[in-house]
Amino acid sequence: MENKLFEETDYDLELKRSQEISEKCAHLPNLDFPKYYPEFSCERVITMDWMNGKHFSEFTKQDHSQDDLNKIGQTLWDFYMYQMHVLKQVHADPHPGNFLVSTDKKLLVIDFGCIKEIPNDFYKPYFELAKRENLDNPEFFKEKLYQLEILCDTDSTKELEFFTKLFYELLELFTRPFNTVNFDFSDETFFQEIADLGQRYAKLSSMKGMNTNRGSKHFIYMNRTFFGLYNMMHDLKAQNIVINQYQNFIQ
Repeated sequence: MENKLFEETDYDLELKRSQEISEKCAHLPNLDFPKYYPEFSCERVITMDWMNGKHFSEFTKQDHSQDDLNKIGQTLWDFYMYQMHVLKQVHADPHPGNFLVSTDKKLLVIDFGCIKEIPNDFYKPYFELAKRENLDNPEFFKEKLYQLEILCDTDSTKELEFFTKLFYELLELFTRPFNTVNFDFSDETFFQEIADLGQRYAKLSSMKGMNTNRGSKHFIYMNRTFFGLYNMMHDLKAQNIVINQYQNFIQ
């Protein structure tokens, strides 16, 4: 956390990353970025184009056609999937304040303060567990939990059982979109299940005395990214989102 706080206040680094990601994602449809001006920037100031548009949160509170909502939702989803699976780094702060929507319904990305690089030794087991057949293979599932540092050699039998069950329920729920061709992010049942799962485990007294400080250090940023992304997709009530459309844009 200390390292990330320093990164988020390093404007030289943010400028460099902003230029890199905007250039690498410039070809994605319906997405736009400001131009950055290094000659007018320094460690305390980033200078970039003014972007005209409505803040994302304002846009979602207004009435729009389902086609427009789906268009913005697909753009947002493609942007994140392309980063994760192609660039192996991600804009790990997906909240409405970092996005605008233009009058011609383009998604504008205006803040790259928190970029998380995804090392391959984390990426591979993490997304292997996004496949339902791997989740439902107990031996494979447990092997990946050890690789992701969810399970430890020092765990008691009780801890092994508890955290295996917890992460199966968590991953089964959060990876559902990845096991479909299209997904409906307006589905209230899906988001109620997420809320219910969190409430249920937050109240469990059986966690007392267990070592809950576990998991790869990369988990916090990936989970933060998905939680924010899912909430934004739900705010849009985006429907019929093509999950792997990003593959069409790989150069």
